[in-house]
Amino acid sequence: MKRIFYMAVKDLAVLMKDKGNLFWVFGFPILFALFFGMIFSGMSDGPSQIVVGVVDEDQTRFSEEFTEALRARESLEVITLSRADALERVRKGNLSCALFLNPGFGEGLGGFFSEERTIEMASDPARTMELGFLQGMIVQSLFEVMQSQFTNLDRVREQLDLWRDDVRSSSDPDFESTTLLLFFDALELMLKDVNELDTNGSESVMKLNLEIPRVEINRERQGPTNSFQITFPQAILWGILGCAATFAVSLVRERTVGTMQRLLTCPLSEGQILAGKGLACFLTCLFVVVSLFLVGWVFFKVPFVNIPLFFLGALCVMLCFVGVMMMVSTIGRTEQGVGGAGWAIMMVMSMLGGGMVPLVFMPDWLRPVSLISPVRWSIYVLEGGIWRELSFIEILPACGLLLLIGAVSYILGLWLMKRFHCVG
Repeated sequence: MKRIFYMAVKDLAVLMKDKGNLFWVFGFPILFALFFGMIFSGMSDGPSQIVVGVVDEDQTRFSEEFTEALRARESLEVITLSRADALERVRKGNLSCALFLNPGFGEGLGGFFSEERTIEMASDPARTMELGFLQGMIVQSLFEVMQSQFTNLDRVREQLDLWRDDVRSSSDPDFESTTLLLFFDALELMLKDVNELDTNGSESVMKLNLEIPRVEINRERQGPTNSFQITFPQAILWGILGCAATFAVSLVRERTVGTMQRLLTCPLSEGQILAGKGLACFLTCLFVVVSLFLVGWVFFKVPFVNIPLFFLGALCVMLCFVGVMMMVSTIGRTEQGVGGAGWAIMMVMSMLGGGMVPLVFMPDWLRPVSLISPVRWSIYVLEGGIWRELSFIEILPACGLLLLIGAVSYILGLWLMKRFHCVG
């Protein structure tokens, strides 16, 4: 056992001399967690603002109030543009939607009482999901402004005067025109009676309560509460993958430069040499896991719901990829071959298993495919102690599978090493 330990110390000393390896083993996982954690940090706050261009060619009080109602929406960013500029921005994809408030928009109260197309929309075809959300915001804002128009008695009288003038300006008055004028007169008398009932002496406003009462419910959360809870399992896994790839290449380097042959001249068996390499890889992975745990806990306030379970899962992940490291080191005879093929294999496992796109954001059709990747189970057991709140019994099958993959990979790598890479 002492000889295996000395071999591990030798490999750790070699690792510390290579600054490039130190970055990929220690620096890259932290940068990964920081970068993607900042990206996902805004997802819990809802969708980002949709930029909407408004072309107000009506220039009425109604169109101005409608524009202000849109601007008051937190989910919308409203900018005022000319027609040509708005069309150009939508065409180039720089604008989600452009609204054109044509002349007559205010008189027809947003197009609800006009046969003409007083409001038009130009939208980016690539943003259909945003368009549906935006149409709801537009209709809601229109009804809010209309409510303001119809509940303010002074504004209703002004609108009645405009409609009355339009009817009287007709060159050929008919029965319908006469009927409309009588209706307008009767409506104005009714509004006068309503105004006299206002005992407060304030502005004449009819009170309408269109708001639906809300029942407050405390939603039961199922998922991470912190964006860094999503990215830190991935960061830890990338650190372990970096260790495995680094030690796999170092094992090839020792064979190609003759270090392995010189070591075999010592009172060391090939099994002891490879066990020392595995121990060094395991200790490096352990240091990476502990370092990232402290960084996440202290600096990024990652709430670990079950720390013992997290380290149990991390232990199984490390043992799994120590075995994978041994197998990867046998797939080529040169450093370039093992390095390229090793990273290619790990990238595929990572893409399928959620190492690049978090499992919680993967499409439903891809999640069953991810079951074949040890990365998927590695992230699962790490998430179990970080935010999934899994029990020991629930995490045990995944841990057993990881240990099985590691053992099979180690035995296969050891056999391939003796079969095809035998030295001396």
